Amino acid sequence: MKRRLLYGLLAILAWCSIGLVNAQNLQFHYDLGRYLYPETQMARPTLTATIEQQGVDRFGDTFYFVDMSFLQQGAVSANWKFMRNLRFWQAPVAWHVRYDGGLRFVNATQSNTAISMNDAFMTGGSYTYLRGDRRLMLSAALLYKYIRLTPQPHNFELCTVWKYAPGDGLFSATGFISFWQQTDKRPGWNTRFKLMMQPQFWCNLNKLEAIPNDINLSIGSEIRISRNVDAPQWIVAPTLALKWSFR
Repeated sequence: MKRRLLYGLLAILAWCSIGLVNAQNLQFHYDLGRYLYPETQMARPTLTATIEQQGVDRFGDTFYFVDMSFLQQGAVSANWKFMRNLRFWQAPVAWHVRYDGGLRFVNATQSNTAISMNDAFMTGGSYTYLRGDRRLMLSAALLYKYIRLTPQPHNFELCTVWKYAPGDGLFSATGFISFWQQTDKRPGWNTRFKLMMQPQFWCNLNKLEAIPNDINLSIGSEIRISRNVDAPQWIVAPTLALKWSFR
């Protein structure tokens, strides 16, 4: 059953914070997009839970995460992204492989019918810059992208990722920008390219003197900026967010 597959994706963990060899966190985002764009985004989920993990080994690094979005009736979509940088040498250049896929409900407020998001498989090269103090990381990847079950499956994607934690780490920021080719001929869309940006900004409470170090709670926001993804126009949708980091 497709609903069971949605919940099964929760078994997959993902993502990281700067300076940790292995790290994971759990995030909850209250999405304000439906209130900012009531005409086009009223079916937008109000709550998204994200679990992330990153691990580093002598052959490279792995990053993966699961997003699950919720409306009043429960989970209505799940998305899994898995990324691996393979390095068998001492250099900032790596062979990058990636998978992106998931499920979502059609007309989630009216139906329990679910469909598969088109699986995407990517490969290419990536370059990573890590500053000596490990407070700043920048990465860029140029990828061949194969999108299954689409009229034009052969595409490309350009993705950049950044992380920054200045000073004592009270504030930190992470994010990515993805620009990719994907033909979309739906009425009103008629595009060949899509753009998504998701910067996150956090206040890490355990960096305050009054908060114990083992209270790994952060408060902040994610800003989902997209064109031809959520709608055929620009959408800028902030969230109110909580994050718990597991050490």
